[in-house]
Amino acid sequence: MKGIPCKQMVKVLTDEQVEMIHEASLKILERTGVRFDSEDARQRLVRAGAMSHPVKKDVVTFPRSVVEEAIVRTPREVTYFARDSDWDIRYDGEHTFPYSGGGDPKTIDLNTGTLRLSTYADVEDAARLGDALENNHLASHLVIANDVPPEMIELRTMEAAMKNSAKVMSHHATSAEVVDYMVKMWSCVAGGEEEFRKRPLFSLASSPSSPLTYANHVCEVLIRSAELGVPFSVIPCPISGETGPVTLGGSLALQNAETLAGLVLIQTVAPSLPSTYCGRVCFMDPRTGRDLWGVPEEGLVSIASVQLANRYKMVSDASGMASDVTRWDLQMGFERMMTSLVPVMAGAESISGMGGGWEGASSLEMMVIDNEVYGDIARIMRGIVVDDDRLAVDLIDKVGHMGHFLAQPHTVDYLRKDEIRLSTLWDKRTSEKASREGFKSLLETARDRAKEILKEHSPMPLDKDVEKDIGQILKEAQQVLVR
Repeated sequence: MKGIPCKQMVKVLTDEQVEMIHEASLKILERTGVRFDSEDARQRLVRAGAMSHPVKKDVVTFPRSVVEEAIVRTPREVTYFARDSDWDIRYDGEHTFPYSGGGDPKTIDLNTGTLRLSTYADVEDAARLGDALENNHLASHLVIANDVPPEMIELRTMEAAMKNSAKVMSHHATSAEVVDYMVKMWSCVAGGEEEFRKRPLFSLASSPSSPLTYANHVCEVLIRSAELGVPFSVIPCPISGETGPVTLGGSLALQNAETLAGLVLIQTVAPSLPSTYCGRVCFMDPRTGRDLWGVPEEGLVSIASVQLANRYKMVSDASGMASDVTRWDLQMGFERMMTSLVPVMAGAESISGMGGGWEGASSLEMMVIDNEVYGDIARIMRGIVVDDDRLAVDLIDKVGHMGHFLAQPHTVDYLRKDEIRLSTLWDKRTSEKASREGFKSLLETARDRAKEILKEHSPMPLDKDVEKDIGQILKEAQQVLVR
């Protein structure tokens, strides 16, 4: 697992501004507090030093010391484990690990190009494609299995993904019961619950309801995940102008407060549990009320979120690969490059969004295209190496005036070292050659590549006995959950 080289090349906030946002968040937590609909969560927080609001029902306020202690205890060295250990991710602060989006209810049909509800088979295809793409590092469930009972969507979606990818798995759950069954499924793969705790093979995430509210099921899932050793991350998604202040600074302070409140709750259960800082401020279109992602402000808040994560010495997970246009065109391309390159240049260690499309839909063609975009970004982030051999002063002297470098071993050597990245997806033919051979759009090329990968790629299979045990667990879950 190499990831994309990253270093903090851009900032949008000064150190003083980062501290201002931190201080604003502490004031929000201490004065306004956060509503927790779970009695268990409130009791845990109060025992940890938080206080019940004197007037507001179910609201807990946080003294500064409680929040800052939780920040200090959050582990910086974080490793996420994969079924194939070659795909383990160790967040070291020096690499970015992009991954596909998760949980879309719709897909763009690979054969017809039409928008439709996603199915179990679509989850399998997306997982298998993501398993093959070198720049996709997590087996995130790109879409969900709508063709199963609603109570079983999370479990069957996970089943489809775990059978078709050996990479790190990220997911979500809607109840503590579902978390229990997920752990049982993965314990079969790990060789028992004790072995699973040593190498938890999946992580979970959930979102508070902005502004400042943790629903009961979010609290239950967070607590149960922490109890069972499943890495858990909070993903606040305030919409600037709707569920958050319209100002970028105000929404960042709100998002940060919600993150820190969730961090304190995690700490009341499992102080050493891995968790990442996931910033997801999005923006209201004042003309329609629709929330927007593929906008320049998204890049700005992604950078700011990375800076806040660095302030807390946490792994940073940023939004990326976003577009709001509902068709394949130039706008989609530049929005996706803009929203993915910027957080990498800010030093984000994890970036979501590969394959995400529009209006709750994902696309396998888009996964292929996004994978190639990250190949270009990886080349940008490798930068320019300057040393004696690359400066080539003696070679320039040897070739001399009006000579050429085509036949020089130096040229071949550095082409093999990818000094110049040669994409196998982008069309770089001359117009004359394209006229002779025929032209295909990028969408058509990506569609053909996706079909080729799905036909040829075979992910690491689950052991047959393990697969049988997982099937038995799912039968048990269906009897309990489907009412």
